[in-house]
Amino acid sequence: METDAVDFLGSPVKTVRFGGNVEEILTKYKKGDLSDYELMKNQLADPEIKDAQIISWLQEFRSCVTQLNKDHEQLIYTILRLPWIGRSQPVVLEYMMFLSNLVSAQTVYLCACLRMVVSHFTQRVRVCGEVEFSDSDDETEFPRNFDQCHQALQLIIRYVPTRCFLMPILQEKFPFIHKSPRTLECYVHNLLRVTVYIPSLQRDILELIVEKMLKLD
Repeated sequence: METDAVDFLGSPVKTVRFGGNVEEILTKYKKGDLSDYELMKNQLADPEIKDAQIISWLQEFRSCVTQLNKDHEQLIYTILRLPWIGRSQPVVLEYMMFLSNLVSAQTVYLCACLRMVVSHFTQRVRVCGEVEFSDSDDETEFPRNFDQCHQALQLIIRYVPTRCFLMPILQEKFPFIHKSPRTLECYVHNLLRVTVYIPSLQRDILELIVEKMLKLD
């Protein structure tokens, strides 16, 4: 577990982390010592993780991204589940830099990164009975959150060609027809935004939207 410490003079937040730094932990993992590795994953999965902690972890992961091969798939999936959307700007920027470094050094994770970004093309919802409710109290957050998604996607495609990988994911992630109109609206809106910076997908995306909308009738 990590803790934050702030002294009474208001000095910057410091993160106290157990288990050593990432490079040391990965070295131990190679030697068969998994204790700190599992501790690291648990700390990353903490729902109460703080911005300063996320930034600290991501900076260390970026410094050893070439070591994060397929052997560390579960660790990468844990990082991809970090709640970065809607966080402070430093967290968002650091996370985007991590994504760009990861897909450049380890293309095996490209599709996982694309799926993660596209999964944020709709608002978070909670279900009560059979009715969906927005998980946000403020819909003004949506444009900012969606902007962050598209910034991340544009950064990824700058480093790695994604056209043939992205379209199947956009199809796969299209919300089921029984989802709320707002959910469908958000997803379609974000699909159309993709056509602006990936014009080669315009026809495929428009055909997908038409196909799905016809099923609503």
